[in-house]
Amino acid sequence: MPRWSFRRQFILTLACIVIGGVMYLNSITSNRRSRSEVGLRKNSLLDLQRIRKDIDNKDRNYVVYNRVPKCGSMSMTTLCYRLGGANGFKVASPYEDGEKPNKNEEEEASFVEFLHEQSPGYMYIRHQYFIDFTRFGQKQPLYVNMIRDPVSRFESFYYFSRFGNERGGGGASSRMSEIRRQESIDECIQRRRQECIKPYWQVVPYFCGQDPGCMSRSKWAVDKAKQNIKEHYVFVGILEDLDNSLKVLEAILPSYFNDASNIYLNPENERMKHETHTRNKRETSEAARDFLKSETSLKLEYDLYEFVKSELENLKNLVL
Repeated sequence: MPRWSFRRQFILTLACIVIGGVMYLNSITSNRRSRSEVGLRKNSLLDLQRIRKDIDNKDRNYVVYNRVPKCGSMSMTTLCYRLGGANGFKVASPYEDGEKPNKNEEEEASFVEFLHEQSPGYMYIRHQYFIDFTRFGQKQPLYVNMIRDPVSRFESFYYFSRFGNERGGGGASSRMSEIRRQESIDECIQRRRQECIKPYWQVVPYFCGQDPGCMSRSKWAVDKAKQNIKEHYVFVGILEDLDNSLKVLEAILPSYFNDASNIYLNPENERMKHETHTRNKRETSEAARDFLKSETSLKLEYDLYEFVKSELENLKNLVL
């Protein structure tokens, strides 16, 4: 056989071997990818079924929105009243003189009894720490809430307590000096004011609950809050991702939150957002923000915030 013919045959044979090997590897990769995708879909379906089962195991007749202050709660409350009219359920956001978010055991039991005296299809909204209904032999209602970036919430609360909002709520008490009232957050930190060095412990107890330990600035309180969110809440959203938060609520609780995204854009809701906007907020320096994040109890709040963000992302991936 001529040398050139032998060489051509050798090249052709080698090419066939290489092409065949590549095709074989591609088929293996494709099969693995298909099995992986099937596995992911199966896991997603199981997760979605678990969420729906968890909701079905709650008392669907009642929703409790134990709203956290300065987390868009007035706008969300306005939205909920409008949803009540549109979707046929009652909304109540009672105010009591001297109301406090924490309750003793007798007050907890009284609230559990009060809620079950209401006709089914009832949403209760109030600044109130989480209550474990199962301790009183009752199914847990549908607990929902919203939180926001801890430094942003701190800024809003700080200036709200000095200047109030456009609606006339809030503002400094007569005990606060004018010098202190006019201080920026940067100046407050520089002067080592307690309200900036040791910020008010406000967010974590709303999820941690009524246990006295929840009032401690501690990892235990944060872990208890996470546990309650996992076991007792059907939804906690993020103000920075409000659009998707509302879409998730529409998907998992349609009897209460159907069409929430569209209704939220109602001009009346826009007016409420303007009226509850905190007045005279000033820009906080990056150095001050870093200090609040890393050197104060807001560090613990960020632990909870990141947990909630992760849980929300999981929900978005499942239902949107």
